[in-house]
Order: sequence, then structure tokens, then C-alpha cells
Amino acid sequence: MPDPAPAPNPVDSAAANWGIIGHQWAVEHLARGLRHGRVRHAYLFVGPAGIGKTTLARAFAARLNCLHDDENARPCGRCTACRKIAAGNHPDVSLVEAEEVGGTLKIEQVRELMHMLALRPYEGRYRVGILRRFHEARPQAADALLKTLEEPPPYVVLVLTAENVNLLPRTILSRCQVLRLRPVPVRQVEAALTARWGANPEQAALLAQLSGGRPGWAVRALTDPEALASRDLALDDLARILTENRIDRFARAEAMAQPRNRTALRETLILWQLFWRDVILVLTHSRVAPVNRDRRALLNQYARDFSLEQVQTALRATRLALEDLSRNVNARLALEVMLLDYPGLKR
Repeated sequence: MPDPAPAPNPVDSAAANWGIIGHQWAVEHLARGLRHGRVRHAYLFVGPAGIGKTTLARAFAARLNCLHDDENARPCGRCTACRKIAAGNHPDVSLVEAEEVGGTLKIEQVRELMHMLALRPYEGRYRVGILRRFHEARPQAADALLKTLEEPPPYVVLVLTAENVNLLPRTILSRCQVLRLRPVPVRQVEAALTARWGANPEQAALLAQLSGGRPGWAVRALTDPEALASRDLALDDLARILTENRIDRFARAEAMAQPRNRTALRETLILWQLFWRDVILVLTHSRVAPVNRDRRALLNQYARDFSLEQVQTALRATRLALEDLSRNVNARLALEVMLLDYPGLKR
């Protein structure tokens, strides 16, 4: 579905009504379905970490259960239902996820949610189940969800989120309406950081650019100084890797694959993916501005040192490693394969 023409205001009015940064087309698509009485029993929001999938899912749940008299004013953000959903304690809205990013969503969690959804709404119009990062679900957990997807009660709405449709079973995909969330324009992220989180203009401009269109990352970087420090460390590590030999890269893969690093590891690979994309932009003389503008000298160096084929291979390898980690493939093996596909390998 094509995006509508951008509004002149960098913070879209329709999206702002739902408390969303960007994704105006998705908000309008969902709102249009509600206006015409077409509420699907299952939705799947797809996109990279930090892009706003869970925020949109919660806003949609609020839209479904908001108590405001004017349907066009929902979600109002002020009624009891909206406040409870925002606080995570509405009796008819449940969020289920693995215990940690990169963990496993278990069958027991899905069964407990299905038991809750079988009950009629306690306060709202709908029972809403949000299954976050469903690509982390075990096959048995996905199977447990199928019965509800096939025979949903009329008052139940399921919202799944995932980073990639390729990570989910076809039986799940075929029963969901899929909305692919794309990176949010830099100006919209920048405007939201200034207007809603009080960032100064210089800070907002920097974080919006470095976010790569992921508002969640930008907000986290604004409130947590460690986020920027971790980003710098990740990019410094990438530069060192490209000077290492095979033995060094094997050792690095082993260190990165430690269980305690799993959440940070996924973010590191996302940052590396954005970096390789930037190198391709420089190599191809694209008019699109690189995300990592503060590393322009390094981007130019790699554009000189490596061929387009080498950089595309590195980008593809990083993407595949992210997918493998989501499938709970052996992390060390996935990282070894990725690092051996990176250019600059010393003999």
C-alpha cells in the first residue's frame, strides 16, 4: 500500500492523534478499517527494532477501547481506558513477550494468553492480545496460537510484532493482516524529540539522524547516555574487525556470542547493517544522506578500499546473522559465518 503524500507539518496530525511518531499511513489504514466496521481478528506489524511496532500496537488497543463519546477523537489519551492501557494495567489488554530480547516466547505464555482471551471483555469493547517479537516464539507456541487465529471470538483482536516476515510460519502469516512499518523520516523524529521530549534542536537533529528512522532508538538515546556510547563502541569494533585475521575474528565471534551479550549483540548488528548501507550509498554516489554522518571519513575510506560487491556481501551477511539469531540458531556459528564474509580479512 503506497504512503500518502506527506503533510506539511513534520509531526503528522493523524499519527499524533494516536501518540505515534510517523507511520501516518499505518494509522490511517487502521482507522479507516475501524470507521467502516472492518476490524480484523489478527494483525502483524513488521519492522526493525525500535521503529515503533509495540507503540503502534498499544495505540491501536487504545483506539479499540477508548471511552470518548466522539469516535473520531479516539484514542483520546485521557479517559480511564486510555490511561490504563498506557500504564499497562487494562484488564482487557495483555502483552506477552519473551523474558528478554533474543530469548524465547514459550508455549505456556501463549496458552495463558489464550485462556485470558477466551473470557469476555471485562471493561472494554475488545480483548486485545499483543504478542511482542513473535519471531522469538517456539514452534509449539506458534501452533498454540493457531486455534485462536482460525476460530477467533468476535471480541478478540490479536496484534503480533516481528522484525521480519521470513521469520514466521506461513500458517501464521496467512491469518494476519500484515503492516510493514518503514523508517520514519528524520524530520519527523527530530520534531518529536523537540516537542515531546524537550530535546534541544542540536541534540534532536543528531539523534534523529543517527536513529536511522527508528524513533524508539532516538528516544532511548536521549534518555540514556549509554546508548550513544554503545553505538560508538560498536562502530569502533567494526573498524577493528576489518583489520583482523581469521583467528582474531573467530575469537571475536566467541566473545560476542556470550549469552549475557544477546540484547546488545542484536543492537550492534543493526548498527553495523546501517553502516554497511551507508558505505553503499557513498559507493553509488547516492543523493540519500548517510545515517552515520559523523563517520563520513571512514565511510569514504571503505568506499575506496572495498568493491560494491564486497560491501553488499557484508550487508547481506549481517542481515542473515540477525535472522539466524532470531531463529535461535547457534550464535557463535552465525557470527563466525558473518565475520568471514566481511571484507579486509588478513591472511
